[in-house]
Amino acid sequence: MYEQFLGGPLEPSREVPVHDARAVAKAQAEVDEAEADLWRVREELLGWTRPPWAPAAALEPDWFSDEDRVYDDIETRPSS
Repeated sequence: MYEQFLGGPLEPSREVPVHDARAVAKAQAEVDEAEADLWRVREELLGWTRPPWAPAAALEPDWFSDEDRVYDDIETRPSS
């Protein structure tokens, strides 16, 4: 979603990447929505409220660490 817009150092021999502003805005909205959902779940399940000093996920390049990748493979079953 957002990874396609991450850049790197500009090189003199390469063209500056150009992105569609609507696509960037859509990706930003998806990141914001996912972050809000995560904080909602944290508050609901763990009782953690978001501290006012917590930076937005979009401002943190390592908001999810490599250790968090283990959660990508978790299979959930609907509760009955």
